[in-house]
Amino acid sequence: METIFSEALIDFRKAAGFPTAYRFYHDNGGKPVLTFSYRKYLLFEQGEALPSPEELRRISLALRFISKSPAAGKLAATWLKTMAGEEPYSFVFEPFISVKTETPGLSPMHKVMDKLMKRLPITVEQAVVILSSYGHYLSYIVLVNGSEAWSCEALSKTAGLKKPAAAKILADFAKAGLVKRIRNDSFKSFGENAILEFPRAEIMPHGLNDKLRGYQAEMIASGAITWRRMTVLRADAVELAAFYQLISLTMSSVSAYETCEKTRNSAMFGIESRVVKLFDF
Repeated sequence: METIFSEALIDFRKAAGFPTAYRFYHDNGGKPVLTFSYRKYLLFEQGEALPSPEELRRISLALRFISKSPAAGKLAATWLKTMAGEEPYSFVFEPFISVKTETPGLSPMHKVMDKLMKRLPITVEQAVVILSSYGHYLSYIVLVNGSEAWSCEALSKTAGLKKPAAAKILADFAKAGLVKRIRNDSFKSFGENAILEFPRAEIMPHGLNDKLRGYQAEMIASGAITWRRMTVLRADAVELAAFYQLISLTMSSVSAYETCEKTRNSAMFGIESRVVKLFDF
């Protein structure tokens, strides 16, 4: 029996890059991460049960939702509407619940690009492999940004690794489904022409997100700044949070400039955006 919530959940799951309920559940770490069984998740999608508030939070994180984003609000609203009933919801809750339907400041161009972008979610298990060492992470960055086939020798030269280390990394990636072997000693990334999305920090194993941030900082520190801009402003924290979705989409849209082939001026660039709370004011 389909419900407003179950229909929305399925739509959001597919939009996040998970074609099936099985892939969504297991690619996000299964019960140890989501805290409920696969059978129970199927009941959510079939409209036979509703998740608890904590289970709903876990599902939102697994869908890669940003906190307080329109997508997170829409799913929560369908959950409340299903739980209360449409008529009671309209009479009791709707008058004082404000659900954002769109990200403020989102231009028509951003909306079109959001629909056209192909997203591939990285599983929790794959994230563990990628972040098992700095060499693994750097190799991942190289592989997903090149459409060419990569041999052990080419990877070791580009990433500055010894050949045995490069060979081990390629073997680890092949086992995790991150690359596919196209010849005896030649591999290609599985994420060609797509935006690969790491799991949210909240559902990754403890300490893994810290490793990711450390590797990113090390990689950025090794390069040279080509452009920088910083703005300091006073703002309401809740209202500013609506801006995060716009930043996220803008960061994803930079992929329009990506080239998977080596050119005369091609190089690897690290593009970073962050919001830092300085102090209460």
